[in-house]
Amino acid sequence: MQLIIKDNLHAVKAFIFSKILFSFVSRSVFLFLLIYFMGVPRFGKSDRYFQGQPASAGFFNVLFFSEEELRFIDHKITNLLLENKFNGNVLIARYGMLIYERSFGFSSFRTSEPLDQQTTFQLASISKTFTSAAVLMLQQDSLLTIDDPLKNYIPEFPYPDITIRQLLSHTSGLQNYMWMVERYWKKAVPPTNEDVLQLFLSYPRPLNFSPGTRFDYSNTGFVFLGLLVERVSGQSYASFIQERIFDPLQMDRSFVHDLQNPVEMENRAYGYRQWRGQHILIPDDKLDGPLGDKGVFSSTHDLYKWDQALHRSELLSSDIWQMAFENARLNNDTMVEYGMGWRLQEFLDKKIVHHPGRWHGFRTSFKRFIDDHTTIIVLSNNNSSILEVIEGIQDILYYDEKEIWLANNEWVESPQDDELPELEPTE
Repeated sequence: MQLIIKDNLHAVKAFIFSKILFSFVSRSVFLFLLIYFMGVPRFGKSDRYFQGQPASAGFFNVLFFSEEELRFIDHKITNLLLENKFNGNVLIARYGMLIYERSFGFSSFRTSEPLDQQTTFQLASISKTFTSAAVLMLQQDSLLTIDDPLKNYIPEFPYPDITIRQLLSHTSGLQNYMWMVERYWKKAVPPTNEDVLQLFLSYPRPLNFSPGTRFDYSNTGFVFLGLLVERVSGQSYASFIQERIFDPLQMDRSFVHDLQNPVEMENRAYGYRQWRGQHILIPDDKLDGPLGDKGVFSSTHDLYKWDQALHRSELLSSDIWQMAFENARLNNDTMVEYGMGWRLQEFLDKKIVHHPGRWHGFRTSFKRFIDDHTTIIVLSNNNSSILEVIEGIQDILYYDEKEIWLANNEWVESPQDDELPELEPTE
C-alpha cells in the first residue's frame, strides 16, 4: 500500500511539474509569436519604455535581454556617439523591440534649440523607400504594371524603352536631372517634377547606356517615379504619400516638403555645413523643388512605425514587399545590390534592406536586418559622416555573434554604401 501511495505521489508531482512547465513554455511561445508578428505591442506609446534613458528589461524584452545587457548596449553606443561628436537622433530596435533611443545636439545651431525624440529630419534618399511603396501600391491597385514602359503612363516621356521596373532599380540610363536644373532652369520659383520632364523635352539628352544593361544610381529615375504617382493617382505626390502611407500608419511627425504647398511643422531640424568652426545653415534652393528622390521629412519614432509596418506587411501584400527586397537583375541576368527603392547588403550572413541619405547637411541611414528584425535609424543634420557610427552600432549589437562568426569564417571587409554620395548636384 505504501508503495502504491508513493508511486501516486510521484505521479502527482510529475503531473504538476509538467503543467507548470507547459504553462511557462506556452506563455513564452505566445509572447514570442506576439512580438514576431506584431512588433512592439500597440497598447501604448513607445516612450512608455524610456525617454532617452536605458531601456529596462520589462514585460516583453525580459525574454531576450537582462538589465546588464541593456546597460552595456546603452553605455557602449552612447560613448560611440559622444566620441564621434554626433549631432542627431538615434533609435535602435532588436527583435522588434525598442532598446535604445537618444538625442544629441541641436536642431538649430542659430538658436541652440536642442533635438528631442519628436524632431523631424529631411530623410534625403530614404525618401525613395516611400516613392517605391507608392508605385507598388498603384500596381496592387491594378492601375499600372511595373514592367510596362513609363511612356504608357506619361505619353510625352522621351525614352520609350525605359520601364518602371528599371526606374525602381536604377538601371534606366537616365542622365542627372540636377545638372539639367542647374544649367537650364532660370525661373525664380523652383521646378516641379513636371518641369523636370519639360527640361528633358526641351533639351534632349542621350541615355548613359541602354536600359537594363547597367546599374547606375539615378535620382532622376525617382523624380520621374514621383511624377508617375501624380499622373496615375491624380493627386500630388505629397498628398498621396500623406493619405496612403503617413495617415494609415499614424506617422504624425512625417510630411513631404513640397515647396509649392509648404507644410509648417514645429520642431523641425535644419541642415548645416561646418566651416571654420562654424555651422552654416543650408537653405532650400531650386533643387528642393522636385520630389520622389528626396523631400520626405520624418522622425526616428515615425521611421520605427514604418519599419514595423514593413515587418507586418502592411499597406502592401507580403509577396509585393518580398519582390521589393529582391535583387534586381540586368538584361543579362546579372544581379545588382539593389531592389526596388532599397539597397541590399549582408552583415555576418544577415540580410539587410536599407537606404542611406545625404542632402543639404542631412546625413541619414535606415537599416533593417530582416532575419532577426533589428533596426538601426540614424538621423543627423550637421553634414558630418555617420559611417563610423553606423558600423560601430552594428559591431556593438552583434559583438558576440561576430566573434563566433569570425572563428568560423575569414573576414572580408565588404564595401559599405552608407556613405556613397546620394544627392549632391556635383555627382
